Amino acid sequence: MSALRFPAVTQFASNTAMSRDWDDVVSCHQGSRDAHSWSVERKSLGKYTLESSDSSIVRAVAISACGNFGFLGLASGVIEMANMQSGLSRRTFVGHTKAVTGVHTDACNLRVYSTSLDGTLRIWDFATGNQLHCIDMPSTPSHLIVYRESSLLACACDDACIRVIDAESTRIVRTFSGHRNRITDLAFSNDGRWIVSSSLDCTIRTWDLPTGYMVDWFRVESVPVSVAFSPMGDFLATAHMDSVGIFLWANRTQFADISLRQINPHSDGSTDGSVTGAALVAMPTTAGLVDENEETVEDVEMDAVYMAPEQLTDNMVTLSSQPKSKWQTLMNLATIKKRNMPEKPAQVPELAPFFLPTTVSVEHQFDFGTSDAANIPTDPTSSKLISVSSESQLARILFNAHTTRVYAPVFEYLKTLNPSAIDVEIRSLPVDDQLKALKAFVCATTCQLKSKRDFELAQAYLHVFIAVFTDIIKANARELEPLLAELRNELKAQWDTVDNLIRYSACMIEFMRTK
Repeated sequence: MSALRFPAVTQFASNTAMSRDWDDVVSCHQGSRDAHSWSVERKSLGKYTLESSDSSIVRAVAISACGNFGFLGLASGVIEMANMQSGLSRRTFVGHTKAVTGVHTDACNLRVYSTSLDGTLRIWDFATGNQLHCIDMPSTPSHLIVYRESSLLACACDDACIRVIDAESTRIVRTFSGHRNRITDLAFSNDGRWIVSSSLDCTIRTWDLPTGYMVDWFRVESVPVSVAFSPMGDFLATAHMDSVGIFLWANRTQFADISLRQINPHSDGSTDGSVTGAALVAMPTTAGLVDENEETVEDVEMDAVYMAPEQLTDNMVTLSSQPKSKWQTLMNLATIKKRNMPEKPAQVPELAPFFLPTTVSVEHQFDFGTSDAANIPTDPTSSKLISVSSESQLARILFNAHTTRVYAPVFEYLKTLNPSAIDVEIRSLPVDDQLKALKAFVCATTCQLKSKRDFELAQAYLHVFIAVFTDIIKANARELEPLLAELRNELKAQWDTVDNLIRYSACMIEFMRTK
């Protein structure tokens, strides 16, 4: 029976796009020159054996996003592409000088990515097999994964570091270090935000791509050799060295409010219960985790709670965390008020006294003359107008900010108001001969745009300001010209950045939709 078995599987790839038509799994085996296809639909060995053209050992395999092509990475450095339907070789990619350690394709069958023991990551043209880019890695890459939705590549290198490469710019954008032994496997989360890695140091770590921090880790008794996320991201599956089972770990962020924290990846993984060490977690069983161990993980004190920064870098145009309805309502407040206005004013009913007065006469008659309320004497010195302050709260904050040249409190105050209150505050700005309030508001908006924060709020506030004070700005155009010119230049620069990103994203979506 053992003679009929293949050698140990070293790597396999699958794609369900064409499962009903032909084989959808390809595997390579230890010391074997052949790769074998399998069918998940039939739960059996497939029709074809994919042989290497130069009789070298197959070290890596992959299947294209469409499911039509399989790729073999050979120990000689050659990459072969075969048709999964016919099993025939279609194309070769020649360039690596040593064994291929990983091969993948993009979502549109335009690029092929590969890593090799020669220390390079190469990008190939899918249609022609020509090499497009060659990236020299700081350490030899031993494993390669790709997140096809964003063209991000992640390599596990021999120096126990994970390096993330942007395929569009061909640059290393993130480097994660912390593992103390060789990395055995990597996996992207379903939304592309996290990378989960396993290592021979018996730890499983979660890395946050936007921030570049490690946000979770734990130790297990058995060495993890493979990790994978479920399609919905609610489970993490792991395989371990001394077990033939697959272990499932629930993603607690899917059903609980978990505050992610920055963890020092180089901290000591001791077992003395210190907060700097990774918690030792018992392996899941068919009955789930043991309650005692689960409480041990829960009771670990979290001193440093990770808070997401408002702005990742100073060069990134960032939107506010305010709800979209707030600034949309502010920009369309006049239309909303006009739509909600009643067609006819409310009719006030005539008030009649509870006891109708009668006239002094023999006959019983009612007195319809003036009421007593009309005869109440009024104080000619009293006024019906409510006395108000000459300066609003926004005006006082603007004057103070204009003096100190610190304009952040202006937008912080406006964020606390509702759209109607913001409209009233802007309309209540005093207009004097020197236009102090208007100049201060223009300077505050310019400063906010330069900080590249709250971009949509600055646009909405500026929209209301210009709509209210258009005539005054036109009448004093010469005096306000230097401030308005600076505001216009900064506004154009920021909007060009945002507009280019929107157009690029729209083109990519249209391209993906029509392919």
